[in-house]
Amino acid sequence: DWLKKYLVYGRSTLQRTERPRVSLLQRSPSSPVVCHATGFFPNRVVVFWRRDGQELHEQVDPGEVLPNHDGTFQVSVDLDLTAVPQEDWGRYECVVQLKGIEDISTPLDPAHIRTNREGSHILAFILTGVAVLAVVVAAVVGVFLYQKRNDSDKGHKQVGSDTSSENT
Repeated sequence: DWLKKYLVYGRSTLQRTERPRVSLLQRSPSSPVVCHATGFFPNRVVVFWRRDGQELHEQVDPGEVLPNHDGTFQVSVDLDLTAVPQEDWGRYECVVQLKGIEDISTPLDPAHIRTNREGSHILAFILTGVAVLAVVVAAVVGVFLYQKRNDSDKGHKQVGSDTSSENT
């Protein structure tokens, strides 16, 4: 009975399949579009780009399968589109094939590409806020030092004027 339990447990662990999450990423308009698949198991996966239903070998830079901290895996495949007009991007798709699941096809749609540009407005607001704060702090410190200097100068003049009146 114990042997059967261990065989069932081992089979469920060794034959487990986890479906990947697929994202399209791009750092800047001139950088390659990355098809990133993560969270899949087992690590035997095929990820590739297709144009008009045909697998691409040119313009493609396949990455290696890497482990995630949770025991699943990830892989990225880059596609260089510098010579392709954006209106032709609809002819491209990223395909992920993993044993035990149906192929996952992700069309290349600019509206679904995650980029660093989306957060650049937030970063600009933060940097502007920090700059304004620095200017305000500098102004307050400047006014404080100016007041202190004026008070110090007035104190010296009063002391000097008292001694001069005594001398006369």
